[in-house]
Amino acid sequence: MYADVDPTQDTEFHDALRKHGIIPPKPPSRSPSPELPSESERRNAKLHALPIHSLQHHLDTALDSHDAQQVEEIQFILRQRAKAELRQKRRNRFGRVYPIQRPDYTREITEASKVEVDEDQSDEDEGDEEEREQFGRGLNGNSAQGDPAKRKGTGVVCFLYKDGMPTCELLKGYLNTLAERYPATKFVSIVGDKCIPNYPDKNLPTLLIYRNGELHRQMIGLRPEIGLSGMDTKLEDIELVLTAVGALDRPPLPSQPTLGREEDTSDSDDSSEENKTKAKSIRNATGRGTGVLGAPTDRRPSAKTQEEEDAELDWDL
Repeated sequence: MYADVDPTQDTEFHDALRKHGIIPPKPPSRSPSPELPSESERRNAKLHALPIHSLQHHLDTALDSHDAQQVEEIQFILRQRAKAELRQKRRNRFGRVYPIQRPDYTREITEASKVEVDEDQSDEDEGDEEEREQFGRGLNGNSAQGDPAKRKGTGVVCFLYKDGMPTCELLKGYLNTLAERYPATKFVSIVGDKCIPNYPDKNLPTLLIYRNGELHRQMIGLRPEIGLSGMDTKLEDIELVLTAVGALDRPPLPSQPTLGREEDTSDSDDSSEENKTKAKSIRNATGRGTGVLGAPTDRRPSAKTQEEEDAELDWDL
């Protein structure tokens, strides 16, 4: 006569019985159900999603009802919104093309490209850490602070030109528009041979892209190799090139159209794929580091010799 055995128990004895097929195997264990957000967390999430005027209304209501907890939560969100607006204003601090002279190059370009706009916010963000834990992280902190690998610096576009040259005049107009559209990127201009002695006119216009103190990309002329079409180049082409090489910080101002936006959006998906393909080819075609101008990335570029130019069909792009 066999003793009754409870097959649901979990002991070494029961494991041995299962091994010999005397009792059925254990049913698969269930994954624990995800923990549902608490009422407080759901309320915080709703508050973080509200616009400023609605938050102010909720704050007035909480004050009238003497709800100290909700008052603290809303005040924290309002402080974070104010800081975010301040950071955005600091990022959008340029908005035009700045003419410079050769002695200004290091300060206005190389050093300016090292500026991390949110750097002075790190102490405030650390001070808010406890509040974020208490009220939720509805607004993202600056995760890049203190991490050199995540530092972006400031995008700086240096425009080398010559007055009266048609392609330079065309590009100058486009850069004026883009400087207004992307005020977080610094645009500067300087006459080509005033920046680099004996810089040949055939290489104008030239764009030098700096970020984090380094010459990041360099673009000579409005050439098909980098997705441009000489005097037929459009504003959207220049915007795409500068976006592809990392010069422009998105998003642009809310009132401005985005890259390649048309009133008819029926072909938007195709255009997006075409832009991605074109951007990839641009990144591969534009020169990096010391290529075109033969200069270390932390110093002012200098022109190649005539012998070096004659030895190449074109400068390394």
